[in-house]
Amino acid sequence: MSAGADRLPRIAGLPWLMVALRYLGAVRRTRGVSLVSMVSVAGLVLGVAALITVLSVMNGFDAELRGRILGIVPHLLLEPPGPADTTSVEAVARELRGRPGVRGVARHAEVRGMVTTGSRVLPIALVGIEPEREPSLSPLAGALVLGELAELTPDDGVLIGAPLAARLGLFPGDRVSFLLPRARADSVQPLLVSSEVRGLFRFGAEPDHLLAFVHVDALTARQGLADVSLRLAAEDVFAAPRMATAIAAEPRFQGWRVRDWTDRYGELFAAVGMEKTMMGLLLGLIVAIAVFNIVASLAMLVDEKRGAIAILRTLGASRGDVVRVFLLQGAVVGALGAMLGTLLGIVLALEIGDLMHWLEELFGFRLLAGTYFDRLPSVLLPSDIALIAPGAFTLAVAGACYPALRAGRLDPAPALHGL
Repeated sequence: MSAGADRLPRIAGLPWLMVALRYLGAVRRTRGVSLVSMVSVAGLVLGVAALITVLSVMNGFDAELRGRILGIVPHLLLEPPGPADTTSVEAVARELRGRPGVRGVARHAEVRGMVTTGSRVLPIALVGIEPEREPSLSPLAGALVLGELAELTPDDGVLIGAPLAARLGLFPGDRVSFLLPRARADSVQPLLVSSEVRGLFRFGAEPDHLLAFVHVDALTARQGLADVSLRLAAEDVFAAPRMATAIAAEPRFQGWRVRDWTDRYGELFAAVGMEKTMMGLLLGLIVAIAVFNIVASLAMLVDEKRGAIAILRTLGASRGDVVRVFLLQGAVVGALGAMLGTLLGIVLALEIGDLMHWLEELFGFRLLAGTYFDRLPSVLLPSDIALIAPGAFTLAVAGACYPALRAGRLDPAPALHGL
């Protein structure tokens, strides 16, 4: 190796990193390359930050819907093959409560009908629950704004959603009538049932308008009004479909109808998951555009530094050394953009709710008007950061390969002749 090459000692690649940083900072009078480099870094920062923020908001909506809707609907519903008495159903419930992954089991009944007060008639589903076991099955007790679960008795008492009560003009202590179907041997006859409002609940979701809760015995005790079934709450709600399949395959439950929450809300949450995926892909294009800008800026830098590259080659630097210099430049730009973008994205994801609330108050608008949400929800997942930040850095380094290889193939003689 020549004496000139000794001026470039290769100690863990540090001298080449210093050369790369010097090339990024040193430009000619036009400063065009510097401007493009700064724009490229800014684009990568904004792309990474937008991707983290939007995915966190999508996670927030998913978590809110999961808590508000899947918290109250039955995770699993087990219906006997025919009319069953309370004793036999309770024996099966005791067996299921000891199984792994089961948070709670209780008797359940449901009948769809109409709720009426004066001239107002609205559709409703009357759900029969066991008040003493409901805390292990759903967050209904915590959603009560007035009243208590214990006030539901087999003889009387109903809990309705606060928004529905406001539409009907009802208050605790008022009586409300339900028009329910009662099956006969050869026909279905309407049955008018009156009950006292014992409490109001608010989940901030669809159940506030469509459900009312009574004691399970208030439905099953009236012959032909509703059959008793079993409601099961799983520790992991997304494991409920697997549990339903396993239970249905057991000989003990042959003839039983086993359903899970995906029968009613599976398409909704599949749509939310698909929307998150599509938003991630669309915002990922912003990161890709920023990477293309990095490629363009490094290609311009190669043209800007043709003479310097030729001098490096005459001092003993190999083609691989030159390639390494420009790959390091891509790595520096990628690391800087990914790091700053990740920090900005984390701050925005954590504060987006307060920020949007401030903007709404400042400009007098409501972003989520007409929805069940008062504030923009956001849940920052470490897994998203672990995917986005390294991914952006990897794309930046991969994008630097073309200009780096182009610099490595540069013939030093014509470049020196042009100096």
